[in-house]
Amino acid sequence: MLLYAITIMAALLALLFFRFLACRKALTRFVKIKHRIAQLTGLDERAEIISIYDALRKLINDKDKNIEMLTWKVKYMQNVLDNMTEAFFIIDENGKIEYINNAVKKITGTSDIIGKKLTDVLNNFFINDLYEEMIETKQPQHSEITLFGAYREYFVCEMIPVSHAGVNHALVILRNITNEKQLEAIRREFVSDVSHELRTPLTSIHGYAETLLDHDLSDKETVRHFLNIIEKESARMTRLINDLLDVEKLESGDAKFAITDVELTEVGRYVLKIIGPLADELGVKVMDDIEEGIFVEGDFDRLVQLTLNLVDNAVKYTAVKEHGPKEVWLRIYALANFAFIEVEDTGVGIPEEAQKRIFERFFRVDKARSRKMGGTGLGLAIVKFIADKLNGKVELESEYGSGTTFRVKIPLKKVIK
Repeated sequence: MLLYAITIMAALLALLFFRFLACRKALTRFVKIKHRIAQLTGLDERAEIISIYDALRKLINDKDKNIEMLTWKVKYMQNVLDNMTEAFFIIDENGKIEYINNAVKKITGTSDIIGKKLTDVLNNFFINDLYEEMIETKQPQHSEITLFGAYREYFVCEMIPVSHAGVNHALVILRNITNEKQLEAIRREFVSDVSHELRTPLTSIHGYAETLLDHDLSDKETVRHFLNIIEKESARMTRLINDLLDVEKLESGDAKFAITDVELTEVGRYVLKIIGPLADELGVKVMDDIEEGIFVEGDFDRLVQLTLNLVDNAVKYTAVKEHGPKEVWLRIYALANFAFIEVEDTGVGIPEEAQKRIFERFFRVDKARSRKMGGTGLGLAIVKFIADKLNGKVELESEYGSGTTFRVKIPLKKVIK
């Protein structure tokens, strides 16, 4: 019995000893952890457990906030990149695409290009040259490139090498300059047209004046003929300069409009009186259907200019038609809350591909014919500017070879019957 008791006591002592060793080991680990936590939190190792716990909890909360802030910044930067108008790529050291923004998707028409080579995605041999030059020189590269998709587009391409932690990447930025290219082409065409339009009458005036100086002035008929040509060419140049000044003022907003209540009946009658002699001379019949008492808020002189430009064009382009009736209608009427100035002709019409550009400065479907008729190519541009200024709109219907209808729609002020 005594032996049995000794055995049990020995077992208990052994168990207590092993528990002691385990507690000692745990205590050692606790001391080490407490020491590490004290280092992280900046507290004294002798601080109470509750203080260490609070400090540790604050540290964890701060870390969570930092992670949240970092995540927010990453998302913010991604949002910024996705809303850039420029196309933005990140390329790895093997020339493969790691990241693209939304603008890239618009250019390529797909987002399935991650992992592909930039030179395979953008079909332009200059891209490959730029990339190889950047790799070789480790310097940023800059060039204009052309990409062909649904239509031709022009871009400025920037390639910038970036190295971080021994890893090489490249940033590629494409800025679309297609609109700038088109505007530059329009500017060059505009300058060329103005130069030509001014040179032609000046050359005629100079030539006939020089002939007169060397000619026998006693021949009154010849002198009269030459002076008549000089007068017509001078008038043509004056019209061009006046139209140019009008376009510039209307575009810049410097044109003054004396806004009053204008009765369109008076505008129509005034224009018909001016255009009558020209229409008779060219063999064009001008008819009208003008309702009385239609008022708009506008400038009388500008509305006359708008209407006269439309009727003048209609008469001239109807006169050159070789076959069929030569007729022009001027209609003024009110419908719903709008007043309409409508000019319809049976002239040569406007080809469908030209209708999109018909209101551009100096654009003419047939430049040779327009110059022969004394047109400046600015009349319809002026019509559109005036209509826009009066919160109106110009509509066009035309069939090539059959005639054209221009319809100006202006907010109605009142109708007096």
